[in-house]
Amino acid sequence: MPSEAEHLVCPKAGEILRCAQDDGTGRHTMRWQYPIAGLVLVAAWAAWAGWQFHEYGHQYQQAHQSLVEQSDSLASALVGGVQSHRRLGRFFEDQIQGVLDGVASTDNVLAVVLSGADGGVLLSAGDVTLLENGTPREPGVHWEPQGLLRVERFELQASTAGPPPGRGRGWRWQQDPADDEGPLARGGAFEISLLLDRARADAQIGGAARLRIALALAGGLVLGCVAAVWAATVRLAAARGRTKLLESEARHLGELAQAAAGLAHETRNPLGLIRGWSQQLASGLDSPEQQDRARAVVEECDRLTSRINEFLSFARPRAPSCAPVDPAELVAELATLLQPDLEAKTLRLVAAATPPGADARAVWADREMLRQALFNLIQNAVQFAPEGTAVEIGVVRGHDGRCRFEVADRGPGVEADRVVALFVPYHTTRPDGTGLGLAIVRRIVAAHGGLAGYRPRSGGGSVFWMDLPTHAQR
Repeated sequence: MPSEAEHLVCPKAGEILRCAQDDGTGRHTMRWQYPIAGLVLVAAWAAWAGWQFHEYGHQYQQAHQSLVEQSDSLASALVGGVQSHRRLGRFFEDQIQGVLDGVASTDNVLAVVLSGADGGVLLSAGDVTLLENGTPREPGVHWEPQGLLRVERFELQASTAGPPPGRGRGWRWQQDPADDEGPLARGGAFEISLLLDRARADAQIGGAARLRIALALAGGLVLGCVAAVWAATVRLAAARGRTKLLESEARHLGELAQAAAGLAHETRNPLGLIRGWSQQLASGLDSPEQQDRARAVVEECDRLTSRINEFLSFARPRAPSCAPVDPAELVAELATLLQPDLEAKTLRLVAAATPPGADARAVWADREMLRQALFNLIQNAVQFAPEGTAVEIGVVRGHDGRCRFEVADRGPGVEADRVVALFVPYHTTRPDGTGLGLAIVRRIVAAHGGLAGYRPRSGGGSVFWMDLPTHAQR
């Protein structure tokens, strides 16, 4: 298919839609008619999706912050419990071990370790292997693959001898030497490592992500439905307008048909009488000049009769009686019929090469009506083609997979400001034309549910085309 811009002629008289062909398959993409509405819908969906992303970020922070606060509370309680005791002997270590075991038994605590300044483990509970990776960690919160790790460092004073706090004078107390043994009793720097399970927080974050993605897609779907409904409403309103216009045109054509039938009846009989008497008069005259005048009257009667028949063909359209039509057979028949006109201008009628992927299946059409439409296009090309050139007829794949007839010539083409009126009745660029040939083509194509149009030919000239449904698309 050619890549030049085309003009589609719709059933509405004089309505021209400019289209651009895409990848050579014959499909057309209409220019976006509602750019502002499209931008508004895209902006609305972007705002909705942005809000969902913001809410996801908020839920993400909440899930993380909840786990961080829990680790902070547990670490503070453990450090405070250790620092609040003055006596730090063996008995106290047993107490701390019990506390660690109790903390590790909760649902989301995986492991807890009390380490010395040298990094050696003093007391531990839970699955300590999760913390044995050999990498020292700075104090604070660390998000590890296995969970949230909280590292807290603190100082302990060395254990001192004397009665327990709060005991008055006269208290008899004897210190056990074993109480001053052990690393805690000697004081110094210590570290508590607390590993919390992050699976619940990750599950909450994953659920929030899925929810927000679903809401964003649902919002896009709703906006898409709104756009579809709005576009359908616009098309429905346009279709109703076209329907009213077509109804008005149909009424006008009905009235015109009645007037045309009366005109034909009132005109044909006198014309026939005039033509018959002129022929008899021409054969009985001796003067060559008078014979030429009589023959001129006969020719004018024939020309006027032809115009009346053409007018009736436009004013009294009939419903097509469709059947499969072979395009190649129809083109060959018209080539034979138009041979005298072609020879008069030394023109050639050439069947253009069918491009790869073209669809030349049987056309679903009224054969006589299609023959008339194609005849008009070829005759129009013959009128404008320069002598010695060729008129090309191609059968290719057209819009929406239809069968396209193309008639191309190397004539002067059509000026841009006159394209819009090409298929309008009684508009002609030929001095002897009636302006009904292309109008009849448009009427026949519209009756078949097809499209007709024009595009300039590359290198000069014109291409008139018709898209008609194929037998498979009926």
